[in-house]
Amino acid sequence: MTMIERKKKFAETLVRILNKYVENQKRPRKYGLDEMLYPAEIHMIMLIGNNKSSGVMALAKKAGITKGAVSQMVKRLENKGLIKKSVHPNNAKMIVLNLTNKGNVAYYYHKRLHEKMDKALYEFMDGLTSPKIKVLEDFFALFEEGIDKRSET
Repeated sequence: MTMIERKKKFAETLVRILNKYVENQKRPRKYGLDEMLYPAEIHMIMLIGNNKSSGVMALAKKAGITKGAVSQMVKRLENKGLIKKSVHPNNAKMIVLNLTNKGNVAYYYHKRLHEKMDKALYEFMDGLTSPKIKVLEDFFALFEEGIDKRSET
């Protein structure tokens, strides 16, 4: 296979993976609860659970999405009883977010699911040398930069 063919195949694989990811984001799951949650909802729950007592701005920055998108998701999750808002203890103007008991159920269910799913990836990475991991890191940084540029247009 020529280098041009390899590059083309690589690009086609990336598009296929992205298409699968987009389709996966449309399907809700239960995550240990009686009700269904969409992947975007469980990912926000994970973000809140991993960044306890964070505000909307901090979560938006970590997630790489707008403050408005976080606010809409927060409203949805609050209505489902998965998160609660409270006033920051040191700043009365700042609202912080935390998981409710129900939110914690979904958080830990999803966390265990990822521990099982990510095991093969972590084992693969354990076998890589530091320079090979650096290549992957550089690729993903470049890939994210390309997506960001496409989002601007």
